[in-house]
Amino acid sequence: MKNTIKFIMLICISYGFWACTNEDVVVSYPASTPRIDTAIVTETQITYGDSIHVKIAVSDNVAPLSTLILRVVVNNEVVISETIRTKGNSSSLKRAYWVPFVANRPDNAAVKVYLTETNVSGTEKDSIISTTIAKRPLNKNTDGTPILVTDYYVVPDFGQGTSAKLIRVSPDSLVYKATGLTYKNSFSYKIATKLDKFKRIDSTGMIFGKVGDGIGLINIRGESIKVTDGTLVGISIFTFNALSFTSKVGGKLLEPVKTLDMIADLPAKPETLINNADFRGGNVYFGENVEVTFTGITGSLANSISPDYFEVTGTNTAKFLGKTGLYKAYFLTTANYLYIEPQPEAVYPETLWIDGTGFGRPSTPYITTASWNWNSPLDYIPCRLVSTGIYQVTIYCKNTPSTNTNIYGGLDFKYFFKRGWWDKDHEEWATGYKVDLPFLGPADGNGNVKVLSATVVDGVYRITLNQNDKTIKAVKLP
Repeated sequence: MKNTIKFIMLICISYGFWACTNEDVVVSYPASTPRIDTAIVTETQITYGDSIHVKIAVSDNVAPLSTLILRVVVNNEVVISETIRTKGNSSSLKRAYWVPFVANRPDNAAVKVYLTETNVSGTEKDSIISTTIAKRPLNKNTDGTPILVTDYYVVPDFGQGTSAKLIRVSPDSLVYKATGLTYKNSFSYKIATKLDKFKRIDSTGMIFGKVGDGIGLINIRGESIKVTDGTLVGISIFTFNALSFTSKVGGKLLEPVKTLDMIADLPAKPETLINNADFRGGNVYFGENVEVTFTGITGSLANSISPDYFEVTGTNTAKFLGKTGLYKAYFLTTANYLYIEPQPEAVYPETLWIDGTGFGRPSTPYITTASWNWNSPLDYIPCRLVSTGIYQVTIYCKNTPSTNTNIYGGLDFKYFFKRGWWDKDHEEWATGYKVDLPFLGPADGNGNVKVLSATVVDGVYRITLNQNDKTIKAVKLP
């Protein structure tokens, strides 16, 4: 037993001695600076789409090396960034880096390689290799010799128009333009540098199409670019910037409508609505203060069109109050009512959208239709931008008392930056606004405009949100 105890004590003493002699030791080195002994790019000239081959050798006779940061830069844009672990007192490496042909790649641009070597003491050494230039891609001439690409063609998808050559705007630019086109105001296309005898794309040349959210190089099976400009009668001008990889279209502007027929001008079941069975709708170009004559609406015109967007001037005429532009017009056939709203992609500050419960269109017979959804105009209503920071909406409101212990009733809505869900940063909370009775500002932390459960609200209200004086004013209309 005594021998066992002595053995255990000996082990403990030995461990303690070992632990004390194996504490972490911080090693420091005399001051030194790493060296970049070799920094070479093999190629002196490349064509965008080629690779460069880099040879690097670094050393430090005193302190061990740590990391090498390498960046390939073209036209002030970082093409490649890589951090490479370097060990010991010397290290060498070879790398190949692809230099793609993308937007903003001028001819004869310097391809620069930036190097930063760091040792374990944190001391850095920088160097730049700038011995390579990049050329824009070439086409082959009829005799096989390479020539700089100067020919570009817009090639509509099959059945959407004929191909057209783009003419260089000036010798010192890479902007190309075609005029006299007869395309519709919505079409899909690719851009090619060579065409075959049928004026279709020759795949031996470069082809530009949709890449991500922009334009880039694709193969013949790549995705086309789609352009739509609903403010144009048709597209007669097409411009392509071969440096920035951007395009623009132009043409004759639409004239504001002066007549609108609910049947002839608004197709059934508009695709921009989810619940669209009872709607007719489409794009309509309205002009500010332009009088419109309506057909296909029965009964009182004032009861059948949005008072936020129209001022009735006659039995079947009304003046448009919004800014001149392209709007969505949705005619609800079962209610004989015409909803007007900005384009679905319209966002603040162009407009605000309200969604919630306890409200509906300001039209008899009054009914609440909103439902915290975005399926059709029954669910939401846009606010018209009256002037800077001031948004107006006219709605029928009816408060339903709570059936539980909730102190708030069923009339409840919020302002949104777009037609659809986003996030808190893209909502206009009523917090901080002075809100007219019977409405209340948020009391439960969600930014909604609410009404107390016991408050009787039943009528049409014009509600104005003013960001300038931080008020939400409500006026009950007769």
